[in-house]
Amino acid sequence: MHSTELSGTEFKMIWRGEPVDHADFFRDLQKTDRVGVLAPDRHEGAGAATLLMAYITAFYDRYREDGSEFMAYPDHFVFQRKEPIADYGMLDISPAHKNVHVSDNAGATAAAITDRGVNILLVPDGAERENEFEALQLESARRNIRRCFAYSAGGAVNEADVSIACETDRINGYVLAVFDSLPEDEALKQQREQWAAANENPLEQSFREISLEEALRLL
Repeated sequence: MHSTELSGTEFKMIWRGEPVDHADFFRDLQKTDRVGVLAPDRHEGAGAATLLMAYITAFYDRYREDGSEFMAYPDHFVFQRKEPIADYGMLDISPAHKNVHVSDNAGATAAAITDRGVNILLVPDGAERENEFEALQLESARRNIRRCFAYSAGGAVNEADVSIACETDRINGYVLAVFDSLPEDEALKQQREQWAAANENPLEQSFREISLEEALRLL
């Protein structure tokens, strides 16, 4: 439960040009809300780390508001298309079965997402695809997913709606643990080094809120 070490005051957030408190941004979040991150190449979910951890901190805030002791992990998931899959446990995606392997097929990916009741979907920005979904599958997505964000593996998107900086060095370490959970090869080593060099403390990333329809085209 690494994000129990974090507080909302450590997140500096800008929403569409205006500062917003973490508590205000996540005022309506419930303990039962589920975040899903699509990370096709496994480690690029590092680019969504601040938003993911901000959501997870808000999850623990709901427990802290109760004032009682708790032992809980949020029901969040990272969907990955390569094997072996990366372990996002240091980012509180735990137990390990919440790191989910999915195929390159958009329909199968959507099924994995909706079957787990994801409410907030984070997808990597990029070229859209002509994905086709069954009517029942689309309705399930519309029923469950109420908010979507595009992120970049590098941490910055064009036309961002929200930027998040976290004034702690912990998240950088958590992200590097995701890289370190994979078998090392030269390409991965270079990607890890590039990420570490480009993302100094405090870690700051940006995201664009998108429609469900756009998110589905990015699956």
